[in-house]
Amino acid sequence: MTDEELRDYAGKPVRVTLADGRVLAGTFHADDDSGHGHLHYTVVSDAVREGGDKVREVLHGADVIVDVQDASADPAAVE
Repeated sequence: MTDEELRDYAGKPVRVTLADGRVLAGTFHADDDSGHGHLHYTVVSDAVREGGDKVREVLHGADVIVDVQDASADPAAVE
């Protein structure tokens, strides 16, 4: 995908399919402060264990994302 295609998903709950086949669900964040040629994206999900820290997956560039879908109806994807 491209940065432009992903722009509207920033701050929203999503389900993201990555090029390696993994699927992530959580709130989608974009960070354009990397300074090295591509944006960074982060998907933030609830903790795996009760009382644990939220899970953050940092994605280096839009090209690692194959598909993104709105997941606002999925409580598991809301940060």
